[in-house]
Amino acid sequence: MFGEAGRLYVYLIYGMYWCANVVCRPQGEASAVLIRAIEPSSGLDEMRVARPRAKSDRDLGSGPGKLCQALAITGEHDGTQLFSARSAVVLSPPTEPIKPDQIVTGPRIGITKAVDYPWRFGIKGNPHLSRRFS
Repeated sequence: MFGEAGRLYVYLIYGMYWCANVVCRPQGEASAVLIRAIEPSSGLDEMRVARPRAKSDRDLGSGPGKLCQALAITGEHDGTQLFSARSAVVLSPPTEPIKPDQIVTGPRIGITKAVDYPWRFGIKGNPHLSRRFS
Protein backbone atom coordinates (compact mmCIF):
# COMPACT_ATOMS: atom_id res chain seq x y z
CA MET A 1 0.00 0.00 0.00
CA PHE A 2 3.02 2.27 0.40
CA GLY A 3 4.34 1.49 -3.11
CA GLU A 4 4.11 3.63 -6.21
CA ALA A 5 0.73 4.46 -7.75
CA GLY A 6 -0.52 1.96 -10.30
CA ARG A 7 0.72 -1.10 -8.44
CA LEU A 8 -1.39 -3.92 -7.10
CA TYR A 9 -1.48 -4.36 -3.33
CA VAL A 10 -2.68 -7.86 -2.46
CA TYR A 11 -3.32 -9.16 1.05
CA LEU A 12 -4.99 -12.12 2.74
CA ILE A 13 -8.08 -11.66 4.94
CA TYR A 14 -9.52 -14.18 7.38
CA GLY A 15 -6.54 -16.37 6.54
CA MET A 16 -8.24 -17.55 3.37
CA TYR A 17 -9.30 -14.84 0.88
CA TRP A 18 -7.08 -12.60 -1.22
CA CYS A 19 -8.08 -8.95 -1.70
CA ALA A 20 -6.74 -6.73 -4.49
CA ASN A 21 -6.21 -3.00 -4.14
CA VAL A 22 -4.89 -0.40 -6.56
CA VAL A 23 -2.27 1.87 -4.99
CA CYS A 24 -3.15 5.45 -5.85
CA ARG A 25 -0.71 7.84 -4.13
CA PRO A 26 3.03 8.49 -4.44
CA GLN A 27 5.44 5.95 -3.01
CA GLY A 28 5.68 6.20 0.77
CA GLU A 29 2.08 7.36 1.25
CA ALA A 30 -0.44 4.71 2.33
CA SER A 31 -3.38 4.93 -0.04
CA ALA A 32 -5.14 2.28 -2.07
CA VAL A 33 -8.58 1.46 -3.44
CA LEU A 34 -10.07 -1.98 -2.76
CA ILE A 35 -11.53 -3.54 -5.89
CA ARG A 36 -14.81 -5.02 -4.60
CA ALA A 37 -16.25 -6.42 -7.84
CA ILE A 38 -15.67 -6.88 -11.55
CA GLU A 39 -17.93 -7.23 -14.54
CA PRO A 40 -16.36 -10.14 -16.41
CA SER A 41 -15.99 -9.45 -20.12
CA SER A 42 -13.39 -11.97 -21.26
CA GLY A 43 -11.81 -15.14 -19.93
CA LEU A 44 -15.17 -16.38 -18.65
CA ASP A 45 -14.34 -20.06 -19.23
CA GLU A 46 -11.18 -19.75 -17.12
CA MET A 47 -13.09 -17.87 -14.41
CA ARG A 48 -15.74 -20.57 -14.26
CA VAL A 49 -13.02 -23.19 -13.76
CA ALA A 50 -11.46 -21.08 -11.00
CA ARG A 51 -14.89 -20.53 -9.35
CA PRO A 52 -16.85 -23.74 -10.00
CA ARG A 53 -19.46 -22.92 -7.33
CA ALA A 54 -20.46 -19.66 -9.06
CA LYS A 55 -24.10 -19.95 -10.07
CA SER A 56 -23.96 -17.15 -12.66
CA ASP A 57 -21.49 -14.85 -14.39
CA ARG A 58 -22.39 -12.22 -11.76
CA ASP A 59 -21.14 -14.59 -9.04
CA LEU A 60 -17.72 -14.86 -10.67
CA GLY A 61 -16.45 -11.54 -9.35
CA SER A 62 -19.13 -9.98 -7.12
CA GLY A 63 -16.91 -9.61 -4.08
CA PRO A 64 -13.24 -8.92 -3.32
CA GLY A 65 -12.37 -12.55 -2.58
CA LYS A 66 -14.43 -13.87 -5.48
CA LEU A 67 -12.78 -11.62 -8.02
CA CYS A 68 -9.32 -12.64 -6.84
CA GLN A 69 -10.30 -16.30 -7.20
CA ALA A 70 -11.78 -15.70 -10.65
CA LEU A 71 -8.69 -13.82 -11.84
CA ALA A 72 -6.26 -16.15 -10.01
CA ILE A 73 -4.81 -13.19 -8.08
CA THR A 74 -2.71 -14.25 -5.07
CA GLY A 75 -0.03 -12.77 -2.88
CA GLU A 76 2.44 -13.52 -5.66
CA HIS A 77 0.88 -10.60 -7.56
CA ASP A 78 1.52 -8.07 -4.79
CA GLY A 79 3.43 -5.15 -6.33
CA THR A 80 2.43 -5.93 -9.93
CA GLN A 81 2.46 -2.88 -12.20
CA LEU A 82 -1.13 -2.65 -13.48
CA PHE A 83 -0.51 -0.41 -16.48
CA SER A 84 2.12 -2.52 -18.20
CA ALA A 85 0.96 -4.80 -21.01
CA ARG A 86 3.59 -7.33 -19.85
CA SER A 87 2.11 -7.67 -16.36
CA ALA A 88 0.22 -10.76 -15.22
CA VAL A 89 -2.63 -8.45 -14.13
CA VAL A 90 -3.49 -5.44 -16.29
CA LEU A 91 -5.94 -2.64 -15.52
CA SER A 92 -7.73 -1.54 -18.69
CA PRO A 93 -10.19 1.28 -19.30
CA PRO A 94 -13.84 0.35 -19.91
CA THR A 95 -14.95 -0.26 -23.49
CA GLU A 96 -17.48 2.57 -23.19
CA PRO A 97 -16.86 5.79 -21.25
CA ILE A 98 -18.56 6.08 -17.87
CA LYS A 99 -20.48 9.33 -17.49
CA PRO A 100 -20.30 11.17 -14.14
CA ASP A 101 -24.05 10.73 -13.56
CA GLN A 102 -23.58 6.94 -13.77
CA ILE A 103 -21.26 6.91 -10.73
CA VAL A 104 -22.85 6.30 -7.35
CA THR A 105 -21.32 6.54 -3.90
CA GLY A 106 -22.27 5.04 -0.59
CA PRO A 107 -20.99 3.86 2.77
CA ARG A 108 -18.17 1.36 2.90
CA ILE A 109 -18.82 -2.31 3.62
CA GLY A 110 -17.37 -4.60 6.27
CA ILE A 111 -15.72 -1.99 8.49
CA THR A 112 -16.43 -0.47 11.89
CA LYS A 113 -14.62 2.88 11.65
CA ALA A 114 -15.55 5.75 9.31
CA VAL A 115 -18.56 3.73 8.12
CA ASP A 116 -20.42 6.89 7.16
CA TYR A 117 -17.73 8.08 4.72
CA PRO A 118 -19.10 7.75 1.17
CA TRP A 119 -15.92 6.03 -0.03
CA ARG A 120 -17.62 3.21 -1.90
CA PHE A 121 -18.06 3.83 -5.62
CA GLY A 122 -19.93 1.94 -8.31
CA ILE A 123 -21.79 2.22 -11.56
CA LYS A 124 -25.49 2.90 -11.10
CA GLY A 125 -27.60 -0.21 -11.69
CA ASN A 126 -24.67 -2.49 -12.48
CA PRO A 127 -25.70 -6.04 -11.54
CA HIS A 128 -22.10 -7.12 -10.90
CA LEU A 129 -21.68 -5.11 -7.69
CA SER A 130 -20.72 -7.03 -4.57
CA ARG A 131 -23.65 -5.36 -2.81
CA ARG A 132 -26.20 -3.07 -4.44
CA PHE A 133 -26.38 0.61 -3.55
CA SER A 134 -29.58 1.58 -1.77
